[in-house]
Amino acid sequence: MKKWTKEEENYLKDNPSQTNADIGKILNRSEDAIGRKRRRLGLVQEPIISLPNEIKKEERKIEESLNAKKVKYLIDEIKKIEKERDALLQVGGVETYSIKQKGESEKSPACSISLCSDWHYEEPVKSSQVNGLNRFDTTIAKERIEKLFRVIAQLIKVHQKEYQIDTHILALLGDFISGSIHDDLKEANHIQPTQAIWEVQNLIASGIEFLLETTDVNFVIPCSSGNHGRMTEKQRTATEFGNSLEILMYRQLEKYFSNNKRVKFIINDSYLTYIDVFNWSCRFHHGHSLRYSGGIGGIFIPAYKAISQWNKSKKAEFDFFGHFHQLKDGGSFICNGSLIGYNAYAIKIKADYEKPKQAFIIIDKDRGMDVVRKITL
Repeated sequence: MKKWTKEEENYLKDNPSQTNADIGKILNRSEDAIGRKRRRLGLVQEPIISLPNEIKKEERKIEESLNAKKVKYLIDEIKKIEKERDALLQVGGVETYSIKQKGESEKSPACSISLCSDWHYEEPVKSSQVNGLNRFDTTIAKERIEKLFRVIAQLIKVHQKEYQIDTHILALLGDFISGSIHDDLKEANHIQPTQAIWEVQNLIASGIEFLLETTDVNFVIPCSSGNHGRMTEKQRTATEFGNSLEILMYRQLEKYFSNNKRVKFIINDSYLTYIDVFNWSCRFHHGHSLRYSGGIGGIFIPAYKAISQWNKSKKAEFDFFGHFHQLKDGGSFICNGSLIGYNAYAIKIKADYEKPKQAFIIIDKDRGMDVVRKITL
């Protein structure tokens, strides 16, 4: 095989347009040899395929059709944007109108309620007993009670801007003192039960006087006996109220305010107290007749069961009670919190931690229980 010279390779490179046959004649090589060498040197060009005129015309038609569609789409989009622009220009600037404040005749009739329970006035809580989460003594109790009445007055006046409130239900639901029903209470309490109930009585009377001075509403005060204010070691049923220091306190308070037409006490021998608020029946009690020994559902299931049974004899739309030191909204019931707050007993029974709280509620004439607020002390 004849070896390719450098001059021959350069000739191939310098004459890319010549055919293999022509170059073969000049270099005295076969046409196939010229083609193979050109391929090795990378000098082979892709053949240019010439399409028939008919195919070219068809391609031009397709391209022109696509271009026409694109142009039409863009023209339509421009017209749409112009319409939106014209619409925005016609809207003009911002215009406002005057919103009038609600007049007295437009306010919805309502009744406000505050729940007072589980103060445990004379029972101490040392910070070391509850890992620094709480502290309680009679001085702190007085401060929290004074704050409670101040906030109740404020909330009444605040909600009078929206509602027509003429009456406030101040529910005294028991366990205002811890008493001496357990040995540890006898040992730890700051003062004796009779001294404690006397001091609580004076604090409640002062609170009512404050509410009378700072608000313009009438007060209905349902009273319930708790399980701690009793004078017997064991809880009584039929004679519970006859052995309750709290019932004695309520009677004293009723007598003190007997000449004030804005104050009405409701004290009866039944565990349950019913008050009709507009067309809504409300049931008040301390809560110690509910049986609850812990459980995933908390107090909700025992409360619903008890309410269902009571409703079989006398129906109430709403129940209000305390005892469990947990402020819970069950929709048809409100369980009140406590004034004493978290204590050693709460740790022992593995109760949820909760700050000292009491409940404030608004019952609207048409809507029922419309507002539930927590008063944190």
